[in-house]
Amino acid sequence: MQFYYDIDLHFDEYYINYYLWDSVEHFNRLPIFKISNIRIILDNEVLIKTDYKNIIVSDGVSSLALELINNKVSFISSLPYKDEFKINKIVMDMDETLDIEKLKKKNLKLNNNLTKVKNIYLNMLEDGNEYFIKYIYYELTGKLSNNIKSMKKYLIDEIKNNFCDKYYQLYDKIIIGD
Repeated sequence: MQFYYDIDLHFDEYYINYYLWDSVEHFNRLPIFKISNIRIILDNEVLIKTDYKNIIVSDGVSSLALELINNKVSFISSLPYKDEFKINKIVMDMDETLDIEKLKKKNLKLNNNLTKVKNIYLNMLEDGNEYFIKYIYYELTGKLSNNIKSMKKYLIDEIKNNFCDKYYQLYDKIIIGD
């Protein structure tokens, strides 16, 4: 049995890229299992026969961390790229040892990263002070204004109805720091 040490993960009901995580949970040691194809877990509700509550699975190309409740995959986490790369190298020399039973096809949720980023923006606008609102308004429109109420209304309407790349770029600048 192979283990991976010291990794930060973010478990959620659906897959979220690691750079969009809003919180992390640290794990000192997790078991690694090789499976034939990661899509089995992403596309289906599955039962995994193991004694561990949290595991990492990999097909040698992609890796996921899983949180199991009563051996059923309840939450998944992407992995930071450097950890995923290391784990994919480890499983190349492993045999498939995980017993996976497909229960049924998943009803895939359309709640994705776009929805998450929109909600973060809306929460920031709701909680933000006037300088923060002015900053976002200026960054997105290139215009200055002192009417906080109209700027806030404009930004909320834009985020809900016309979300595009410039919002992701600003999100990267504000939240991620790129």
